[in-house]
Amino acid sequence: MTQLPDPDRGDMERRAIAAAALAVIVLLAYQAFFTPAPPPTEPKKEAAEEKPAAQVVAPQPQARSPRLVGAPRRGEREEAITLETDLVKVVLTNRGGGIRSWQLKQYQEDSGFVDLVGLLPDRSTPTPLAVWVEGGEGRQGLYRVVERPALDPTTPQRVVMEFQEASGIVLEKTLLLYPGRYLADVEIRVQNVGSVPHQGTLRLEWGPSLRLGAPDQQVGSVSIVARIDGKIITPPLEKSDQETAKSGAVSWTAIQDRYFTAAFIPAEPAPSSVAGKDAEGRPVVGLLYPTMKIPPGGETRVTLELFAGPKEIARLREAGHDLQKLVDLGWFDFLARPALYFLRFLHSFTGNYGVAIIIITILQKVGFYPLAQKSHKSMHAMQALQPKIQAIKERYKNNPQKVNQETMELYKRHGVNPLGGCLPMVIQIPIFIALYNALASSVELWRAPFALWIDNLSVADTLFVVPFPIPYIGEAFAVRGLPVIMGISMFIQQKMSPTGGDPRQAQMMLYLMPVMFTFIFWGMPSGLVLYWLVNNVLQIGHQYQMNRGRGLSVGAGQEAR
Repeated sequence: MTQLPDPDRGDMERRAIAAAALAVIVLLAYQAFFTPAPPPTEPKKEAAEEKPAAQVVAPQPQARSPRLVGAPRRGEREEAITLETDLVKVVLTNRGGGIRSWQLKQYQEDSGFVDLVGLLPDRSTPTPLAVWVEGGEGRQGLYRVVERPALDPTTPQRVVMEFQEASGIVLEKTLLLYPGRYLADVEIRVQNVGSVPHQGTLRLEWGPSLRLGAPDQQVGSVSIVARIDGKIITPPLEKSDQETAKSGAVSWTAIQDRYFTAAFIPAEPAPSSVAGKDAEGRPVVGLLYPTMKIPPGGETRVTLELFAGPKEIARLREAGHDLQKLVDLGWFDFLARPALYFLRFLHSFTGNYGVAIIIITILQKVGFYPLAQKSHKSMHAMQALQPKIQAIKERYKNNPQKVNQETMELYKRHGVNPLGGCLPMVIQIPIFIALYNALASSVELWRAPFALWIDNLSVADTLFVVPFPIPYIGEAFAVRGLPVIMGISMFIQQKMSPTGGDPRQAQMMLYLMPVMFTFIFWGMPSGLVLYWLVNNVLQIGHQYQMNRGRGLSVGAGQEAR
């Protein structure tokens, strides 16, 4: 299987590609129908930016609860255990030994800190980090808290819980958090305190879903992805209600949305990666370990790491195992990843990602200035040749082959390429898609404000909401300022730009293209619309300079048609 993008993000990326490609398709089709065709004619490895992690002192064992001889190793009542570092605040429950809350203290939303667990429906809902031997009751049993965490959040935090099954199997779970990391250590010890050998399969899960009930979470935006045998695999959960298990060299298996993830990174023995749904259809990810045979008095241990936090590329890379590949930057990853790093670099100086986007757009325009200059000259040359091309069409109106032949000779004599004006747009498509993926997939821009009403560059902006229902649209229609301004800027740009062909067709394109692009950009992230708007404004300035150099008025491009 190959990796598939989550449905929400895939739909947005297809719209982004459509927006960029549509302009080229229209221009190429326009040239093909109204002018003859012209005569035929491994990225470097990025160095890690982060500094070496500070040395972490191992936690000292805390006082353990006294263990009564012969007493069952279970809890007496349900209780919560809190662990806190500078980055996370975690609340565990001894009911199943799972996680009730995993809050990221550096990521704030309207209701408080981002919680990777979210709003569980009730106390009986299985919690993330549930561990049990299949056929046993450990998933919902009351664990006994053996060791409690320290109270100082600047030191490593460890909690140890145990639960004894009726079969004589004892599950002991240890969770260890470190300051300055989203990466936690997990150890599971399975002991046989019974008098007969025991055989069973150990399972570990995260679910249901991720950030359950989060306000910005959309249906289908949570997905499961794994790296197995060096390949990225995403099970198509939407097509099946059956659980799937994939064996092999499992580097990690994760549940994720666009900006956050919880990933299991197992050590030996290598388990299988499990993906499925709960009874409500919510995704669940897990590890299924090989069948264990434990003699009386024996034990076995499994260790793994849990990364539960934001999909910051630097921290994911620090975790190892190619975990940074959770950030899917699409087809043009080799362009998107440097663009993201450069945006972060500019942000370190400006403190505003919107300003960083403007700067990177200006630098891009400066870099492509010679190419744009050549494109404009080609378009003006095409415009100048239109009377002669029209005369050829009139002279040989009953002989299309002769029209093509004479027009080609005309182009050759004047050294004009009729498709030369499309070249900058073609080159801009990969950059457009790369920047879109960087904006749409990177947690660095999550809820990043710009100015005025634009308070989140990772989503579409809202100028105001219409207070009454609109026919065929419905209620709560959001009026977006940036797409409207972008459409106006595209109209001005079209008005000023020269082109060849039928004047009636050119007039139609003058109004059609801005409306079409405004519609396509309506629901796109405001950061991407800002990029396109700034690009249009710079293009208008360039065209104004070109027109002044030729002694033309501002709207000379259209007037000359």
